[in-house]
Amino acid sequence: MAQSMLAVRKGLAVAVGVFLAQFAGLTVASAGETLHLKWNSIRLSENSIQGLLDSEREVRNPYWANRAEERSALYRVIQFPRRITDEDRMALERQGVEVLRYLPEDAWVVRVPAARDRGFRTLGTKIRSSSRILPEWKVSEELFAELNSGKRKSLPLLVTAYDSLAADEVEAELKRISGIQFFSRRKNAFLVKTSPDRVQRLAAIEAAEWVQEVPQFVTFDYQAWDDSASSEPEIVAPPAITGYESGTRLMNFDRAWEKGFRGEGQHVAVADTGLDSGVEATLHADFKGVFAQGYLTGLGADSWGDPQGHGTHVMGSVVGTGSLSDWNFRGGAHRARLHAMGLWSAIFDNIVPPTDFEDLILPAYENGARVHSNSWGSPRDLGAYDSFAAGADDFMWKNPDLLLVFAAGNSGEDRDRDGRIDEGSISSPGTAKNVLTVGASENLLAQGGIQKKLSELRDGTRKWGVAPIADDTLSNNSNGLAAFSSRGPTKDGRIKPDLVAPGTNIVSTLSQHPKAGKLWGAYDAHYAYAGGTSMATPLTAGAAVVAREFLVESKRISSPSAALVKATLMHTAHDLFPGQYGTGPKQELPVRRPNAHEGMGRVDMDAVVSLRESDLLVDAKAGVGVGEVYGEEVQVDGGQVIRATLVYTDAPGAASASIALVNNLDLRVRGPSGRIQSIGDRVNNWEHIEFTAKESGSYQVSVVGENVPQGRSGKQPFALVVSVR
Repeated sequence: MAQSMLAVRKGLAVAVGVFLAQFAGLTVASAGETLHLKWNSIRLSENSIQGLLDSEREVRNPYWANRAEERSALYRVIQFPRRITDEDRMALERQGVEVLRYLPEDAWVVRVPAARDRGFRTLGTKIRSSSRILPEWKVSEELFAELNSGKRKSLPLLVTAYDSLAADEVEAELKRISGIQFFSRRKNAFLVKTSPDRVQRLAAIEAAEWVQEVPQFVTFDYQAWDDSASSEPEIVAPPAITGYESGTRLMNFDRAWEKGFRGEGQHVAVADTGLDSGVEATLHADFKGVFAQGYLTGLGADSWGDPQGHGTHVMGSVVGTGSLSDWNFRGGAHRARLHAMGLWSAIFDNIVPPTDFEDLILPAYENGARVHSNSWGSPRDLGAYDSFAAGADDFMWKNPDLLLVFAAGNSGEDRDRDGRIDEGSISSPGTAKNVLTVGASENLLAQGGIQKKLSELRDGTRKWGVAPIADDTLSNNSNGLAAFSSRGPTKDGRIKPDLVAPGTNIVSTLSQHPKAGKLWGAYDAHYAYAGGTSMATPLTAGAAVVAREFLVESKRISSPSAALVKATLMHTAHDLFPGQYGTGPKQELPVRRPNAHEGMGRVDMDAVVSLRESDLLVDAKAGVGVGEVYGEEVQVDGGQVIRATLVYTDAPGAASASIALVNNLDLRVRGPSGRIQSIGDRVNNWEHIEFTAKESGSYQVSVVGENVPQGRSGKQPFALVVSVR
């Protein structure tokens, strides 16, 4: 029998245990000499930078050959010959230089006082090279393609600045440029409309960080009915209740509920099309007793009511009490308090989220919400880490106890017709690092909703025209993924989604608003079927709420970080490998978890609330710096499986960088004989190690500070979950 593992840490500011001597050859890696940008990967050199960039510009994009004359630079990129430390930041700050963003590898975007610009190289002998920031670096790939196509005469654009001071400079410049239609400013973001020939002038504004097209956000309920249908699927009498309707059964919520974990004392926010009537006194009965407050959040929103139906359905999956279904169709956290945030704009007849995440999240956060669910996104530039993804990461970095949950999207298709869903289709902001991104697995429901073959659904022959996908139905196999569910990786290679949950033929609350639709069809007068990663996301948000309650009440962690809640759900997830089509060339999941199809697998609440006293849960809010190691010892018997999951909320990446990761922590497990298990991941802000021990004895689980250029006082906080079974 394995000996008891170390107990849960109570102080949360965990002291760093240095075990460097036990890891032979463990040193901080030498710095690179390349700047990794979406525009291109370049080598900064004081003598050759301009010639290199001029030649690359002519080869890659002649559009920029005649750009406006350069202005004197106050925003610069500086690169170091080694890993950056907090001492470097302080040395620059003493000279009046402000650090704004990290760029891989080992570079910062800084703002330099005008008086110091000419003598910039004298600020420190440790700086390897410096460069002005070229306009080309600031434009999204999608916008580059649009500019070169010559198809459009006018473009709606989002221009973001580095910070509030930079935003003031950007606003002043925008007002000086002719041909710019200035719409609005929200904090550090600007909505403008202009012709393609003005884009280069926008990007030449030194204080501007990023220029992209304005995303078109959509809700991620999948439009599944076929093109021959008049409007919506046929409504039939409700079938006999099986217990799988709400999706909670496959996630083992009943085991958590049996143990008393239902979201009591927790607050959760959902930003969506709104909630039911928009009047507390007349709300759907399933929200009585759990509704906390409604908010007008979207651009032009005049009510937090739900004229579309989507918001009411997803909110029911989070907190619905099931009172009108004899308690059968309950949300995962049906004792939590709901903050309903209406994004519906009557002006645009669509959801219009604010461009600044503080406007979206802060009102509910200040009223106690620590989980925030979002079943929407932009499928325009799939896999891209854009300004919205960076904004989500930024809010979580500044508020590390808040977990943002986002839908992965519904862009899953078999375009190459090989019988497998293609990769690389995650929508923003689900491409963000810190958020919990959710894909859809299949529910288990043979009657009700939509029961057609995938090839018979809307555009199904084009999307899924090859067996075994073509002949599959939406909710017939609990081990399978929904074909429409977006897959990773992101463009910079990160694994997304993080988790999956049932997202097909989910029964939840039906909006009473007179304009609301019935989604995948009415179940009865009070509930409706629906499907999409939209439906998987609120179920996972409910799981996060219950997991947080479990950490507070059972593990006595008074204020768990979002990283710990996320790590707990990921660590305990159920691997769906090999998927629903068996093994072989058409196997649904090519490798075991983690993978870019299911992430760590399907949420399993039984496993969450079954974590033992001997399991290790660390919420290391002090964190580790460059070259530091946090270590724990666990006792393992040969033949037992040891599992370790590391998650951390990373500093926001630069939208211009081709690698979103900023701070890099490594997870390592050292066995009794000295053999080290490690991943060496350089792109994800989470790692998972799982293996069967071949020998009994003491195993050392360590978190290594590989690179921390933008930490909290030089440290990167983290969460670690370890179990032995």
